[in-house]
Amino acid sequence: MVKCQYYTSNVIGGFMLIFEHCQFLIDSPIKLDMFFNNSRYFKQLFHFHPGIEMIFVHEGSGQLILEQSIYEVKPGTLIFLKPYQPHYLQMQISPGKPYIRSLIKYETSYFSENLKAFPQLHEFHEYICSDTSTAQVQYVPEWKRFEQFLQENYERLQRHPYRNQMEGNALFLVTILHYLYPLWNTGNVSKQRRQAAAPTVAKMIRWIDENYEQDFQLEALAQAVHISPNYASHLFRQTTGKTIMEFLTDRRLKQACILLKTTSGSVQEIGEKSGWVNFNYFCSIFKKRMGMTPKQYRHH
Repeated sequence: MVKCQYYTSNVIGGFMLIFEHCQFLIDSPIKLDMFFNNSRYFKQLFHFHPGIEMIFVHEGSGQLILEQSIYEVKPGTLIFLKPYQPHYLQMQISPGKPYIRSLIKYETSYFSENLKAFPQLHEFHEYICSDTSTAQVQYVPEWKRFEQFLQENYERLQRHPYRNQMEGNALFLVTILHYLYPLWNTGNVSKQRRQAAAPTVAKMIRWIDENYEQDFQLEALAQAVHISPNYASHLFRQTTGKTIMEFLTDRRLKQACILLKTTSGSVQEIGEKSGWVNFNYFCSIFKKRMGMTPKQYRHH
């Protein structure tokens, strides 16, 4: 099972961690975790992480909040998550309803370098990594065939491992892209976003994403989606399992983490750009959630 480290010291509601750090991507830039029953270990976290994450669902159902949309998750769903992209996967797990998935995590630049020998696939990979219009949640047609394809190729890799493990993993990932490429291109894979059961909540998430830097007013959010403030709070919590303020805090923390790692601005400036006017409160909530101060995080 792929293991990562989570930076937080406080979990709210049992499923709120903000940053997943995958140290292994430095030494092992492609990690395979195939056909794994994740029912016991699965955590519902609104989080983001470096590297790309590709998930194929074999068994299980639920929903995914990805940026500003809500998608249905079911067997045959393929999820493509970009680096540092916030997402929140909720799965309905019970003794008779396991969550079984295949997971591939990889470092973008490393794999992109491997793809240069295949210009068409390289261009396709660049497209799904960078184009904002690409569908990141795919419902694979005749998905049992794709599942069989994964199993046969993965078993072959295990029976005849490469001397260099990363070479084997890279070739395995190339074969997956080669399989998916015509599906993405011809439109045989559904590219319709499914804001399942909650178009209003999707609009609320979009509003938060566009206004997290501003002083938050529940009345303004409710007015933007044409419902009452009380109903807005109830609907958001009922649909996502999180309060609006918890979600807003996660979004601001995500922005602060990115700015701390990618800019040279002062901690106070970054706090303000991320939506916190009160510098002391920003430092307090950051340390409470991330388990370290903003300055420590920057140099970690």
